[in-house]
Amino acid sequence: MTKNIGIYLYDLRHPHVGLSEFDDNIARRIAERAKVWKEQYDIRFTFIVPQYLQGHYGPRVDYVVLTHVKAFWLNHVPALTSFPRFDLLHLTQQQPVLRRRLAPRVLLTIHDVNFFHNGLRPADVRRKAARIDRMLRVATHLSYISQFTQQDIHQHFPVTQPERVIRNGVTRHDTLSAHQPSGQLPAKYLLVLSGWDRKKNVDEIVAMMSCLPDKQLVVAGNGKAEDHVRLQAIINRLHLTNVTLLGRVSEAEKSWLYQHCEAFLFTSRSEGFGLPPAEAMTCGKPVFLSQSTSLPEVGGEAAFYFPDLTPETMAATLRDGLAQWYSHEDEHRQAVLTQVAQFNWDDVVEAYLHYYLDILRCK
Repeated sequence: MTKNIGIYLYDLRHPHVGLSEFDDNIARRIAERAKVWKEQYDIRFTFIVPQYLQGHYGPRVDYVVLTHVKAFWLNHVPALTSFPRFDLLHLTQQQPVLRRRLAPRVLLTIHDVNFFHNGLRPADVRRKAARIDRMLRVATHLSYISQFTQQDIHQHFPVTQPERVIRNGVTRHDTLSAHQPSGQLPAKYLLVLSGWDRKKNVDEIVAMMSCLPDKQLVVAGNGKAEDHVRLQAIINRLHLTNVTLLGRVSEAEKSWLYQHCEAFLFTSRSEGFGLPPAEAMTCGKPVFLSQSTSLPEVGGEAAFYFPDLTPETMAATLRDGLAQWYSHEDEHRQAVLTQVAQFNWDDVVEAYLHYYLDILRCK
């Protein structure tokens, strides 16, 4: 009898965030393998998508259109709401709009519980933790995108379900079409590409530049108006002339920045995986990371790490690291490429597909 696996892809409605990249890479590769899996295992895949993506991944998979209204009724009166029968439902993030057990087996992928590390008010932490706890009670099986996330969940919640760590893949930016951002950029620059909110610690990197007057820093990424004001205030207070606040960039511009930077810096205290440093590593660049959360899993022994985030220590770490890098450049570049090669989207999808088989007891 044919088994039907539903894949929750509703986060594709936000195309420029990590969850959407995860969903798209999973969806494209499952669609490519769907015919073989139907023939070999008698498994059919159904993609749960926003309206405008119905049919987007081709005819070898089925589609269910999800809206917030439909999700509301599925959460409150599922028996009265049209929804396919799934043997397994894969919820690809920990806070989906679907919050009921709508299949006998539910795999929940957990990306992070960063709210425990962001200095939130205790009431906000309790509220967010209650949402995770609710989804853990929905799930029959769990996956995590990093060992750190698994450890974080185990530290804060009782977990009894079967579980696996399946680390994210990384899109290679050394081979993508690249386009130089508009505006005046320095010929040689250090790069930060990150959100600009406080949990990403971009402030500390900007402040570090007071100790590196001979270096240039480009800060790209997403920030609200107040984030730009805050970073500009640091630049003004320290009289910095070696920092460029570039802001949001396209995918092609992001690739260009990775390909041409001297080094990539990332000091977030709130990461479930950490795609930007891994993306920079695909271009064979030195990366300098904080030692917090999942970042040591991404950088491994190929990255350099800031022992603390004071400007003087960060600047010294950067100078020493770059000196080491350029004294044995080919060796260091190969170590970076070897480290990042383990984060391959094809391998990720194969791991999920075989986890599905184990869950369905098809093996």
